[in-house]
Amino acid sequence: MAHIEENPLPVAADTGPLNSETAKYHTFVNLALALAAITGVELVLVYIPFHPVFILSVLLALSLFKFIAVIAWFMHLIYDKLLLTLAFGTGMAIATGTFVALGFLMSPSNVDFEAITQF
Repeated sequence: MAHIEENPLPVAADTGPLNSETAKYHTFVNLALALAAITGVELVLVYIPFHPVFILSVLLALSLFKFIAVIAWFMHLIYDKLLLTLAFGTGMAIATGTFVALGFLMSPSNVDFEAITQF
């Protein structure tokens, strides 16, 4: 009879309970589930008969949280240097200030609609 050698299948080395890439993956999946749940709350909140100021305040807060979460984790700013996060935050602050200023400038009390619709 021929001698048969047993060679077991190779097994990956045990790297511990969770390595860093697996932990990041789980963080992304959990964040995506949380963002989906928050979006569901936003959709339901619009149809509930609450005071409009309350609804707009909650929608603004939830949208701000979602924006910060997406920027921090999905754009990987949370893993980058602080200088890059500050650079992004500065640009975002300038853009927000420009948007608010244009909103005030273009409010109906500051626009002469008769002059615009003359032509």
